[in-house]
Amino acid sequence: MITFLLKKSFFDYWDNLYKLLIVNLCLALIMAFYALQSSMQGHGHIEIAIIYLFNLLIGATSRVAGKISDNDLPKVSLFIHATKTAWKDALFFTGAIVLQVKILDHIIPFYLKLSARLVGMSMGMLIFWICVIWWVAMIYYYPLRLRLNLSVFQAVYKSLQLFADNFTLSLAVFMVSSVLLMLSLVTAMLLPGISFLLVFHQVAVRTLLFKYDYMKNRSPADKKDIPWGFLLKEDLEIIGKRSLSEIIFPWKE
Repeated sequence: MITFLLKKSFFDYWDNLYKLLIVNLCLALIMAFYALQSSMQGHGHIEIAIIYLFNLLIGATSRVAGKISDNDLPKVSLFIHATKTAWKDALFFTGAIVLQVKILDHIIPFYLKLSARLVGMSMGMLIFWICVIWWVAMIYYYPLRLRLNLSVFQAVYKSLQLFADNFTLSLAVFMVSSVLLMLSLVTAMLLPGISFLLVFHQVAVRTLLFKYDYMKNRSPADKKDIPWGFLLKEDLEIIGKRSLSEIIFPWKE
């Protein structure tokens, strides 16, 4: 499954390479500006504004990534339109990031310093893993919110449900995303970059929703063996028809 998700994500990403490279460049510049501001004192409000701007661009790009994962070639104007509708998501994730920074900086260290070491260590580790699980589940947030037309908190709830119901795949997607993010550091976040991860997450949820559509009104016996070959027939045909030479030298095909 991971192999399919990566292959489809790569082809979708390649077809929109220049647009998504520009997004990666913008995100990298925002991150660099944040690092510069963080090195200075007394600019807390500016840092929060930068985080909000970063999340706003993430939200807009996620909407474009959703179109891309559906084998569409979105226009540049979609980025502008998507930015106008992503402000709630950006506000929500900015608040979540600020809260979790406070948790990591103050609450967890507080518990670790308790005289009752066992209790403090247990509470600290529990809060830490809740934070980790939260961010793993939030991989599904934007794809579910956009595809199912959910509110912010409905999308959070559905994301946690999808994570629990697909625990192994969720961890695999998270681990692959982490590796790709670390590889992106080598290229200053340009390749594959955050935009590739957003496409990857959209492809993952799109694929999982095929499974849930199939499972509707099915008997328990039918739900044990999901006919992925049938459900992904169109995508597999598109992927199968494309070669590496076609991708690198399209004019030769």
